[in-house]
Amino acid sequence: MEQGTMIDHRYRIVRPLGGGGMANVYQAFDTYLNRDVTLKMIRLDYRDQPDAVERFQREAKAATALINEHIVQVYDAGEFNGSSYLVMEYVDGMDLKNYIQEHFPIPYQQVVDIMEQILAAVEVAHEAGIIHRDLKPQNILVDQNGQIKITDFGIATAIRTNTLTQAHQVIGSIHYLAPELPIGQRASFRSDLYALGVILYELLTNQVPYQGDTPDQVAYMHGNMPMPFVRDFDSDIPQPLENVILRATAKNPEDRYVSAASMAEDLKTSLSKRRAHEDRFVPVTSDETRIVDTDLADRPYVADPEVLTDPEEGKSVTDQIIDYAKQGDSVATIAAKVDRTPKYVRQVLAKNGIKYKSGKKIAVALLALVLFLGGVAGVAYYAGNYVSVPDVSNMSASQAESKLSDAGLSTTSPTYTTSKTVSKGDVVKTKPGSGSKVQKGKSIQLVISSGGDTVSLSDFTGWTYGDAASQLNSQGFTVKKKTQSSNDVPTGEVISQSVSAGSSVDPSQTTVVLTVSTGAAKVDLPNLVGQSQGDAINWANQNHVQLSFTNQSSNQPNGQVIAQDTMPGSQFSTNKTLSLTISTGNSSNSSSSSSASSSSSQSSAASSSSTKQN
Repeated sequence: MEQGTMIDHRYRIVRPLGGGGMANVYQAFDTYLNRDVTLKMIRLDYRDQPDAVERFQREAKAATALINEHIVQVYDAGEFNGSSYLVMEYVDGMDLKNYIQEHFPIPYQQVVDIMEQILAAVEVAHEAGIIHRDLKPQNILVDQNGQIKITDFGIATAIRTNTLTQAHQVIGSIHYLAPELPIGQRASFRSDLYALGVILYELLTNQVPYQGDTPDQVAYMHGNMPMPFVRDFDSDIPQPLENVILRATAKNPEDRYVSAASMAEDLKTSLSKRRAHEDRFVPVTSDETRIVDTDLADRPYVADPEVLTDPEEGKSVTDQIIDYAKQGDSVATIAAKVDRTPKYVRQVLAKNGIKYKSGKKIAVALLALVLFLGGVAGVAYYAGNYVSVPDVSNMSASQAESKLSDAGLSTTSPTYTTSKTVSKGDVVKTKPGSGSKVQKGKSIQLVISSGGDTVSLSDFTGWTYGDAASQLNSQGFTVKKKTQSSNDVPTGEVISQSVSAGSSVDPSQTTVVLTVSTGAAKVDLPNLVGQSQGDAINWANQNHVQLSFTNQSSNQPNGQVIAQDTMPGSQFSTNKTLSLTISTGNSSNSSSSSSASSSSSQSSAASSSSTKQN
C-alpha cells in the first residue's frame, strides 16, 4: 500500500512496518485524533478465506477485551476495499527477538523486569479466560523506554470456547510450543506458561532450547528431551532463576505453575541471596515420554464445526456404532468413523450388549515402535550435528579461539570480568560453559579476565537502565534497580547511582543501585469547577502542578473556576500545565479594563504559587 493512502477517510498510511502470515502491517496516522497508530490489513490472498477472516476478527475481539499497559490496545476495526483491517496502538520500538539479539547479554535484573511485565499482561488475559497460544519474542514489543507490550492475539481463544481442532494440526510456533499440543491435547493456561519459560530461556542464552532442521525434530525434542540447563550456558545464572524455567517448561502440565501470578511471584525473588543455595527443580510427578505427530509442517487453522453431522444419512449414530462393531471394527476405528469419543462408543456398545475389539494392544506396539524409531533418530541427529564446548579456561584468547575452531565452533565479541585467580587477558570461562552440547558452527562468547585490580566507576546518570546495567554487568558488578518519579529525567533513564562516579572499587565485591526515572509524577485530578481561584492555587501548590488562567465573563461569581481543560478523575502529570477558566462575573458589571486589572492581580498572586497567567 502506497504512502499517503487514506483508509476510510481517516487513517493515512505513513510507512510499511512489515508483513507475514495473513496480514500486512503499516504505521499510519489517525487524522481524527492526531496520533500515530498501527494498521494491520489482511492480505489480498487471504481476504476471501473464511478461516483467515475469522482469525482476524478473533484478534480484535480478544484484544479489545483486555485493558492493560502491557497489552497493545486495539482502537478500531473495519473494512477497506473488501479487506478487513485493525487499528491498534503504535509502539515505537522493536520486537523482543531483535531486542535480545541487539542487547545480549542482558543483565539478570533486567531479564526479570522484562518477564514480570510479560507475566502481568498474560495474567490479565488468563483472568479474562483468554489463552494467547502464540507467545514468542516476535509477538512481544519493547518500546523506547523499555516498556513491554504483548500483541497478536490472532489465534487466542477463550478457555470456555476452545474449539480449534487439535488433532492433525499445530496451532502456534514450534520453538515455543508446549509438548502436549502436537499430540492432540487442548491449549490451556499452562501451555502459555510453557512458552513463557522458553522465552525466559532465550532471554538468558540468546537461543531457543531445541534447535533442529525441521519442525518434526523440534517438536520431538520438546516432547522427549530434557530441557537444557541455562547454568550450563552461563554458570553465573542463579539456580532459582534457572528453576523458574525448569518448572514453567515441565513436560507434564500438572508440574508447571498454576498461574502466571504464581510464576511472577517465584520470579520476583529468584535473584535474592536468601535463595542462593536452592536445589535444582525436579518435577513432583515423573515426566512421561511423549509421542509427537511426525507431520507438523504447514498445518492450516481450522475451526471444528459446532454441529457434528452423521456420516450416513438416515441412520442414527447408535445404529452406525452397532453396525461397525458387528463388522469387527475396533472402538478407535468406530469412534473415528462416527466422529465421537472412544468412551462414548464403548458406552453405546455396552448398553446394547455388544462385545467390541480393543485397540490397546495395537496401540502399545505402535507406541513402542515410534519410541524406538524416534529415539534412534534423535540420537543420530544429535551425534551428527552437536558438539561439546571444550574447556578453554586459563588460555589466552587466541589459544581459546583456535581450540574452539578445531571443535567446529566460532567466537563472538568477548566480555570482560575481574578475576583474582585468572591472569589478565586470559579466559575465565565461556558462554555457553564448557561441556555444554551446542550445534556445530555456534558462536561462543569468551569471558576474559581484566585482572583483580579495582576499577574506576563511570558516571551512568542519563544512561538508559538497560545500557547502564549491561555495562556494569559486563565489568562484574552486581546491579540493582530502584525507581523514582522525575519531572526532569525521561522515563527509563538513570537519575542517580549508589556508588559515586570515579570511585575505585572491586566489581566482584560491589553492588551498584541505579535509581531509574518512571517519568513525571502523576496526581489524581479533582473537579476544580465551582471552587475559587485561591482554592485552586492552594491545591496546585500542594501537588506541584502549574496552572494557567483565562478570564471569561459569566453569571458565576467573580474569581470562581468555571472550566478546566482536563477531565476530573484522570491522572495528571505534574510536568504539564493545567488550564483553568476563571469567571469575571457578569459582563454588564465589569469592563475590559477591570478584567485586565483583575488578570494582572491574579497573575501576580499566582506567580508565587508556581502558576502562570495567559
